[in-house]
Amino acid sequence: MKLNLVSSWEITVKEGQHLDKGDELGMFHFGGSTHCLVFGPDVKLAFDFHNTEPGLDATNIPVCSHIATVLTND
Repeated sequence: MKLNLVSSWEITVKEGQHLDKGDELGMFHFGGSTHCLVFGPDVKLAFDFHNTEPGLDATNIPVCSHIATVLTND
């Protein structure tokens, strides 16, 4: 199973700023995407990473791109 959550957060207070109870400290921005791919243990896949490698330095794969092919036992 693969699960990704793409989002960010923003701190809106400045160092030394006085805050009262209930004042905003910051906010989350959920403008990205969440996706989950689930496969049974017998499914064999050939992934297309679009000339990047999974990890923190990976580049984005365009929306609607081919990401994998299910391999058959032929």
